[in-house]
This record gives sequence, C-alpha cells and structure tokens, in this order.
Amino acid sequence: MDEQIGELQRQLGSLNQELKQGVVFQSLGPRLGQLMDGIHRHRRTPVTLPDDQDGITEYLSELRDDLNQNHSLYLPLQDMDFLLSHLASPDPEIRYNGVNFTIYDALQQNALGVDEQVALIHFLSRDATLFAHILEPTNAAVFGRASSASVLAVALHFAAENKIQSRLNYQQLVIQVATYICLETDTRGFVNQQGWAHAYAAIIDLLMVLSETDDLPRADKLFLLLTLIERLKRLTTPLIYGENDRMATYFVTLTNRHALYEVTLVKALKQWRQTVARRRRPDNLAGWNQFFNRKRLADALRLRQDAGPRLKKYLNSTIDFLG
Repeated sequence: MDEQIGELQRQLGSLNQELKQGVVFQSLGPRLGQLMDGIHRHRRTPVTLPDDQDGITEYLSELRDDLNQNHSLYLPLQDMDFLLSHLASPDPEIRYNGVNFTIYDALQQNALGVDEQVALIHFLSRDATLFAHILEPTNAAVFGRASSASVLAVALHFAAENKIQSRLNYQQLVIQVATYICLETDTRGFVNQQGWAHAYAAIIDLLMVLSETDDLPRADKLFLLLTLIERLKRLTTPLIYGENDRMATYFVTLTNRHALYEVTLVKALKQWRQTVARRRRPDNLAGWNQFFNRKRLADALRLRQDAGPRLKKYLNSTIDFLG
C-alpha cells in the first residue's frame, strides 16, 4: 500500500479525535479539504483481476444450492477470501449476480454465523480491498473497490439487525470509510460490457448505514458528513447516475435526526456555493462538472419534502445563475 494512504489514515484518525475532544469543529471541513488537496496521484499500473475460470462459478453454484435448501453456510477464511476476491471481477455475472447476491441472500437468510459475519466485515474493509489502485487514473480496480464498499454496507446493516455491533471496531471502520471517500475519484456509473462501477452510490449506502447506527457517536457522523462534502467539492467528473438522489436522502435523513447535523450541512453548503460563485463562469470541463455536481445535488435536496426548516430555507433562498 502507498505510504501516503497510511499517513492519511493517521491524520484522519488524529483529526477525528480532535473533533471528539472539542479542539476542532469550525475548521473541520477546511482541514479535511487540505488533506485531500495534499494527495498525490500516480500513473496507471497493471490491475491484476481475478481468474473467473478458477472454479468460482462452480463454488457459487454450491453456495446457491445450500441457500436454496435453507442450509447454513460454512465459510472458512480461505474460502471467504476466495469468494470475496471475485468482487473485483469485471464480469457482472460473477461480481454482481454471483458474489454480491450470494452474500446478500446468505445474510438475509441468517445463513452465516457471528464469527463469519465479523470476518466478512473485516475482509471487506481491508486496505488492499478498498484502496486497490485508487491513486491511479480510472481503472478496472474500481469494480472491486465499489463492490466491496457496497457489500460492506449490507453486512453492517445486518450486523446491526443481529446485534453484533460489540464485535466490531467502529472507530476503525469510520476511519477506513473516511479514507476511502478522500481517495475515491472514479465517478463512473454504468460501464459497457462490465456493468456498474457506481462507487459513489456505494459510498452513500455506507454512510446511510453508519448514520443509522445508534452506537456511533455523533462526532463520527459529523466527521463522515463533512468528509463527503469536501470530496464532492473537489470532484472534476460528473455524478449523473442517481447518486444525487441518494445523497439527498442521506443528507435529509441525517439532518432530521438532530439540529446539529442540519446546521453543519447548511453551513457547508453555503461555503461550497461561495467557493463556486467566486470562480465566476468556469473555463474548462472540470470547472463546469464541479458547478453542475453542486447544482444537481441542490436540486435533489429541493425536491425533498421532508427536509428540515433550516435546510429548506437555505435552498429556497439560493439561485444558481452561472448555468
């Protein structure tokens, strides 16, 4: 793993602790942004993809037969690693219809034991899983990153349902998710012949699950909220595959839980709009993508009838005039 990813994790951990100690709050967003601005990207390197002729199809068929008969699944660590490695497959039949739905159905049917659920979450949140080739230009490794993040959200949801949160290290998970948000810049949705990448849809799924986790301190939820906002500000490619509707749901659901979230979001949106307005009319594609990403999100938020009063008041008072 790139050394700067480890350093980013340490810096995010320290910043998170400062927030909890009351040392930082007003400057949290800008400091998160500075960390993102300091990330150095790399040239593209070859991506090693799983060999889909290595028996994964037959193994998935075996697991499916067990699930169809309502049997519990026994997944030793080696088998789980083998199964999850194929979440990086560029073949949507293997990655999505195969591994993704098999894991979902296993969790839905309560076919995995507690130890296996904990191991599943550990495997899905590993550095090697979430950060593979993430510092490079768009590449096929995004399928593994996004699929792992998406399945991780599902696994965390069922962990809460099954009341096994005490077995999980949520502090580590918060930093891993924040690190992933800071690093992920691939905004592709559907990719021909390879199916859905949809990394930002997976990110929102993760944030939704964590926002609904009562055991997670309010500071962690604020930390993740502002991490997402600062990353969104800096994306130079479009989010146009339904991510804005998902984000609007996440923002409104979270801000309706406590006024502090609403105040924080409104302040962040104001600062974001001021930054965009100061640039006047963009003169390049990246600038226009940044402008319209913000505008699409604002439009999606305006359509939410359940938005809180502060958020509604702010959204109704703004007019985007650059487009």
